Amino acid sequence: MRAFLWSAVAIMFGSTLQAQPRDMKGTFNLLEKGSNLSAQDAEKLEERVKKKPDDAEARIELLAYYAAPPAGADLSTVKAARSRHILWLIENDPRDELFRAGKGVYLLHCAGDDLADPEASRSAEEAWLEQLKRNPGDAEIRRAAVVAIQYCSPEKAEQLLIEAKDTSGLGRLYAAAVLGITGVSYLSNDPAGSDPALRKRPFAEKAQRALEEATDRDLLVAAAVTLLRSGAILWADGKLDWDYTPLGNRLLAKARNAAPEAISLLTLPTTLPARGERPPVTIRVGGNAQQANRIRSVPPRYPQRARELGIQGSVQLTVVLGLDGKVLYLHPDTGPGELIPASMESVRQWEYRPTTLDGKPCYVVTTVVVNYVLSPK
Repeated sequence: MRAFLWSAVAIMFGSTLQAQPRDMKGTFNLLEKGSNLSAQDAEKLEERVKKKPDDAEARIELLAYYAAPPAGADLSTVKAARSRHILWLIENDPRDELFRAGKGVYLLHCAGDDLADPEASRSAEEAWLEQLKRNPGDAEIRRAAVVAIQYCSPEKAEQLLIEAKDTSGLGRLYAAAVLGITGVSYLSNDPAGSDPALRKRPFAEKAQRALEEATDRDLLVAAAVTLLRSGAILWADGKLDWDYTPLGNRLLAKARNAAPEAISLLTLPTTLPARGERPPVTIRVGGNAQQANRIRSVPPRYPQRARELGIQGSVQLTVVLGLDGKVLYLHPDTGPGELIPASMESVRQWEYRPTTLDGKPCYVVTTVVVNYVLSPK
């Protein structure tokens, strides 16, 4: 069985296929199922689609299967099948959950990998732009269109983002152009490769200038995250020969100044990783689940002033845990102001067992609730 490379977000979804209308859980289950198809299973699904062209779920399973074709597969046949199913989904259901799933199975690259198909990529771009004409102002379709065309047609993606005033999207687009990213993995949203020629394009030069001069908070945060994390992945995989960290760290400094509360900036790799060693990922874990991993806690003190005023209740904190399980960052979300400082003082001293994903340590974002109850007089 071929393992599908799920991201941390996908892992957190349940395994029960939902009834119609299909939701994100159902889509992830289809992708999981498709990634484990045999060649015979795929043939049967193709026959099913011929008889019932509107069977979107069968098409999604097939796209997951074709994302990593078995050894010896005829790539021209695989590419033709991929483009046929992708174009059908764009033309018939551009709001399908597949386009929001954070997986590259629906992307048609114009270069950079064995499944790249320039002609099909152009067709997909035309189909997305046609959908935008039919559905002007539809943010969901615009986002999917930008993701689909950004590597082959960054100028058009930029225009769509400018029209939508999506500065976060611009930050990601510019950082990807500076890195020369050719596309993302069909199995995940990780960058699949980089081409030095793309870094020399006029658009890439324009993008770097825009990043150096940027002051917009959202643009800076998105650009710093994309440049430092995607750059580290490409470098670790041996697909990048350019030291992106000086620019990345300049952007990070500006982003932290503009958005000191941005959790996404806390765990970014700021130095070149060792070849073959991808940077740790950050995952979200529910507060109840993470509580089972706590190995040290310090009871909060009840502030005297709060007692005198009869204040009780709960304080909820967002907590970021480091690779060693110690608290790296705290942010108060809700709760009486008189109880927040004592809660943070307490939780800052808590420790957890280190969390791993696929056997590797990772950062964790979780929530902690601290309760205060006055004793009856």
